[in-house]
Amino acid sequence: MSTRQKAKETLKLPDREHDEFIRQQNERCFLTRKQKVKYHSFILLEILPFEKIQQLISGLDRLYAKLPAAGMSSLNYEKILSTSHSKLFQRNFLNLPYITTSKLKDKVLPNAAFHDLGESIQHMNIFIYKVLPSTVILQIQVYLDDKVSKKINNTIYKYHKEIQEPIETPKGKYTKIYGPENRKESEVYQLRRDLHREAVDFLNKYLDGNFFELSKDNISVVPSIDLFSLNYPTQEKEILDWGTKNSGFFRCFSTHIMDSFIYENYLLCFESKRDVEFKNYVMFANRKISSDKMYHDLDSAIKERLNFCSFDILAIDRWIRIQEGVVGRLNQTVSEEILRIRENNFSKAIETRKSVLKSIFSFQRFRAEYNRYGFVFDKFPFRRLKHERIPAREIELFKALRKTVSKRVKEIDSLINSFTRQYETILGLKNVEFSKKMQTYVLILTIIVIVLAIIQIIVAINPKISEFITRFIIKLLIAG
Repeated sequence: MSTRQKAKETLKLPDREHDEFIRQQNERCFLTRKQKVKYHSFILLEILPFEKIQQLISGLDRLYAKLPAAGMSSLNYEKILSTSHSKLFQRNFLNLPYITTSKLKDKVLPNAAFHDLGESIQHMNIFIYKVLPSTVILQIQVYLDDKVSKKINNTIYKYHKEIQEPIETPKGKYTKIYGPENRKESEVYQLRRDLHREAVDFLNKYLDGNFFELSKDNISVVPSIDLFSLNYPTQEKEILDWGTKNSGFFRCFSTHIMDSFIYENYLLCFESKRDVEFKNYVMFANRKISSDKMYHDLDSAIKERLNFCSFDILAIDRWIRIQEGVVGRLNQTVSEEILRIRENNFSKAIETRKSVLKSIFSFQRFRAEYNRYGFVFDKFPFRRLKHERIPAREIELFKALRKTVSKRVKEIDSLINSFTRQYETILGLKNVEFSKKMQTYVLILTIIVIVLAIIQIIVAINPKISEFITRFIIKLLIAG
């Protein structure tokens, strides 16, 4: 029974029983002994085509304009980016200096670029991945202030009341009920989205990519991974049981344990929120597993080690999702173009065709390069959590995504080819129709030329006929 259905039944419960039900709904989200969760950071992904490389270089120049001399040696992005198109299928990677909040100036090492990052963001770390000859992916980890974790925990462990909202429709009235789980999920989700928006608004001043541009209408279009940490079991079977038992807790983060992947101490979950177009990711790091010796504390190990994992396949997967929508609109555009051709409105058809060709070229270029795309799968091979009764679940996330993307690329390519053939068929028929009309016009003009030549010959033989022909034409005009 869904939370909404259960909540509807509470309308009929006595006050004391209803209060008890609401208390249980709140505590379903609690971890044992109200364990606190730490919200470390989130990762944003951006994709930029070859045409925006110079804009990216210019934006990075402005972003790091005030970087101290100590960090200048690592700013060799211009060399990598400006020559990326000439180094076919050569993968490059570059880690840029930190972007740090101005509030920490003189409190941390000076080899960072200081900016006003607002109240909640402490640092940003930008990684450049040149994955295709004409495509660059940015992976940006945004580090958060500790007070953000307090907001998350306050939301989870606060006792929320039930909200009943009366709704009127043409068919009648009903009451929409928001139970404690719904409210906790909405508040946590909104907090995460607001932080993402804050980071993207800052970055968008310097980095003009495809996702950031689209995020003006919908922030969830930017691929993101929110990183949290807490204590949970280390054995996979125990993790699955623990996650099932604490499904209310996972609901607060719009996820569930059944669709999750694991690598060492990282548990990667997919968002399952229904009312959003683009679903992103939430990662829970296990604090029970000891930190790597190369880091001075556990928190640093959890955040910094994740920078060695490239999530570029997630960015490509999102870009393909967007292209599916583009192809849908392309279908409508081609239909309009065909109509204009039928109506002999060739000037508008040509303008539309330019737009269509631009979209087709962008995808076809990507498709050709993607066939040679090299992805390093072995660094962080996230596997789906083992389930004894469902052995087929044991798959690797990135390899599965690669196969899914390849399949969808072929489907989009097939649709584009179908649209193109349809357009070319209509254009061919229109050319045949145009040719027939031209033949008719040529025939009529030929007859006119012959008649005029005959008249000219007759007039030359007998000039008086010219006067007769002139009077005859005047009479025809008056009669007309």
